[in-house]
Amino acid sequence: MIDPLQAAVGIIAMLVVVGGLLYLIYSRTNGVEKTGYGALIMLSLISLMIPIFWIMESNTETGYKIEQFSANVTRGANLYAQYCYQCHGTQGQGRSGPQLNGNTTVNALSDNDVIRIISGGIYDPSNPGNSSTALMPAWSERYGGPLTDTDIQNLFLLIRSSDPAYLSKNGYPTTNANGFNQVKTILQTNNPTAYETAVAQEGAGQFGKPVDMTSKKTITINIVNSPSGASCTPACFDPINVKVKVGTTITWVNKSSTPHTVTAITDPTSKKIASQIFDSGLSHLLNPGSTFTYTVTMAAYNFNSSHTVPYYCQIHPVMLAELTIAT
Repeated sequence: MIDPLQAAVGIIAMLVVVGGLLYLIYSRTNGVEKTGYGALIMLSLISLMIPIFWIMESNTETGYKIEQFSANVTRGANLYAQYCYQCHGTQGQGRSGPQLNGNTTVNALSDNDVIRIISGGIYDPSNPGNSSTALMPAWSERYGGPLTDTDIQNLFLLIRSSDPAYLSKNGYPTTNANGFNQVKTILQTNNPTAYETAVAQEGAGQFGKPVDMTSKKTITINIVNSPSGASCTPACFDPINVKVKVGTTITWVNKSSTPHTVTAITDPTSKKIASQIFDSGLSHLLNPGSTFTYTVTMAAYNFNSSHTVPYYCQIHPVMLAELTIAT
């Protein structure tokens, strides 16, 4: 970009040169020649100044564009701190929802797809049109959510601010542009209690600190309708993280209003089913009031190096929970 001071110095130098030429012409030519040469020099000067002014104007527009982008990203960060951090993490690192900060899969989506997903949510393809099977809720007010089209656009720009390729392609600076770096400060300022809770949970892992039930041989985990503000929907496992010993018998009780499964998975991101550990199965859904029982084995203890077994509901994949296993 052209520096305004450099452009001013260039114009002054040009005027000095033109002044010198005019002096030479006027001191060595007759009246007619002076008029002709003066007109030619003036036209040349104007011709040279037009691109300089055009470059300066383009530079100003670029500056405004970058300022507007930064302001919109900050607005997106504020919206994220209000609506999204519980599922996607205080820095977009992913919790019960996917990673948004620098996720190559998300970055590879078209702009229209990202905006469509934020606006309309994602629903279980096996049960389309049923709002109880939302994998992610619709945030746009067009579909019953709380956010305007402008809000959706700002959240979109927040996500794109973590993609260096997008920033470079659109002429935005790549240094200190990631809006997710603002979220913790915004959350700490506006809602310090929620900030402390979120940081504590993230420090203890995606599912928080496990409830220690290693002293019990039999335990119950309830499946309950989602409380207000919960990221799991339409129901949640309660407690969401339980520490148990090998040999403990666990019974899940469906106290919610919809059917579910209790299915072990390899990890919360890929959600690859690990039926060799446990899986109540789609063919034997846990209807309201039904139960599923499993006795913890050494295979579950050795399943991950962290000695944890994440699990979910196959019908509602955002219903995530975890067992922490001891011997």
